[in-house]
Amino acid sequence: MSRTGMDVESKVLREATGTAKALVKGLALVDLVAEAGPQRLTDLVEASGVPRGTVLRLLDVLCGSELLRTDAAGRYELGPRAAVWGQRFLHRLDVRERAEDLMRGLTERTRETCYLGVRQGLQVLYIAKSDSPQAVRPAAVVGSVNPLYSTGIGKALLAHADEATVRAVLDGPLTARTPNTITDADALAAELAATRRRGYAVDEIENEDGVRCVAVPVFDHTGTAVAALSVSAPAYRFPREDLPAIAELALEAAAELSARLGHRTAGHDTKEVS
Repeated sequence: MSRTGMDVESKVLREATGTAKALVKGLALVDLVAEAGPQRLTDLVEASGVPRGTVLRLLDVLCGSELLRTDAAGRYELGPRAAVWGQRFLHRLDVRERAEDLMRGLTERTRETCYLGVRQGLQVLYIAKSDSPQAVRPAAVVGSVNPLYSTGIGKALLAHADEATVRAVLDGPLTARTPNTITDADALAAELAATRRRGYAVDEIENEDGVRCVAVPVFDHTGTAVAALSVSAPAYRFPREDLPAIAELALEAAAELSARLGHRTAGHDTKEVS
């Protein structure tokens, strides 16, 4: 581990309490293997400064969770779960990079803010943004999160999510964020069905007071909705009758982004507004 990495780990360890200390120590072992390559037990004990018995217990857990594994020589190396996490992280960055020009184009055509978001648990994580040239804009910033059920991006993703994820959201709680937030599970399920049918989601001033949003899913080569694009604006600049036209522009951008990820989108009827 680099000197900086060791300093950070030491600081976190000093501030951690209880089982959190074991977590920090375990992550430090993974960092050692990631930076230096396959390591023997003695190497890990020496480099980490953690007692041999503790290291063994942590390694058992890390190997059991497939963050680490042993090679033919008995050395510890990164396991398949580390690869899966790394690929997911890189894929998010790849989506963002491939979306940048499309988001700028969408903002130029609508003069409103365009967001790119992905699902993080039961929340939307905003990973990119193209700001409206107008002074009044939505409040969400890159790196912030919002609930799936109350956002356009969240509903666009939920409409194509696995059953377990949808059920977890419907089982709540569905806390009202504005007077318009859908807080009834049956009503939300119906809204998701409508979203799938027309191809885009609507945030009818449900997450942020005074802000209306339309959002569309982005699919990868496997047909999985890996992200969603949205156009958000103050409701006084974004009347409901403009939703189909803005949705059509967003769908065009999402289709191109999906194509860049190896997927071809089908056409949708954008005339229905809920």
